[in-house]
Amino acid sequence: MATPDPQTNLKALYEKENELNAQWEHDIHEARKKHYEHNKSFYQRRAELATGWTGDTQSHPAPIRDFWLTALRNEHETRKLVTKPDLGPLKSLIDIRVEWLEGFDYVLVFHFAPNEYFTNRVMRKEFYYDKTAEPSPDSSPLEMRGDRIHWKKNHILQAECHARVGTKSFFAFVSRSLAYGDAQTSEEEIVENARMTEDFDTGESIRDSVQPYALELNSKAFGLEGYGEDEQDRDEDEDSDYDMEL
Repeated sequence: MATPDPQTNLKALYEKENELNAQWEHDIHEARKKHYEHNKSFYQRRAELATGWTGDTQSHPAPIRDFWLTALRNEHETRKLVTKPDLGPLKSLIDIRVEWLEGFDYVLVFHFAPNEYFTNRVMRKEFYYDKTAEPSPDSSPLEMRGDRIHWKKNHILQAECHARVGTKSFFAFVSRSLAYGDAQTSEEEIVENARMTEDFDTGESIRDSVQPYALELNSKAFGLEGYGEDEQDRDEDEDSDYDMEL
């Protein structure tokens, strides 16, 4: 009787493990989509009460100053996305919404109040994943599409947002478009692939942490303890990481 080959058995188990984990990630994603759609009216009401804006109308003074800016700065993964030049423009951010597309694809939709920096009232950042790859626990980023920002004046971020890869900035992130396979050289490919990975990770942090936990990330504004970053730690980051000048 032939002795079973341990390597063959382990390979079969590896493939089954990947299959199970891929199904698990799919189930989590579908549950997240269903949860968001079911509670969409709550998220809209939350944004209106916290920012004072309903559509194009400011109905009341904001009870929580810089609601979405604070949420972005208090979330662990997105805090370094907000550089000093982003601070002024991000004060006009009044809502972050999610549009769910086919499979793992989705869109982040950023709504802004009228401001002195740009004419956009809405900016979209679209994320698309590879649907041809073998099932795996991790969906593979394929392409991201950002919106062009129509600046009213020469802002320090304007040149950064027009760059193909750009810097670590919220508005460079929102406006950046990249796709795997577009790079002309191996050096460009390394840089662009790293930026793609970073932007996809940032998008998922905004989608899964900033958007659903925005009140908790602002909890210190009304005397509660949330899971946001400590104020002292954030100030230290500003001194070391937010070194772009307004």
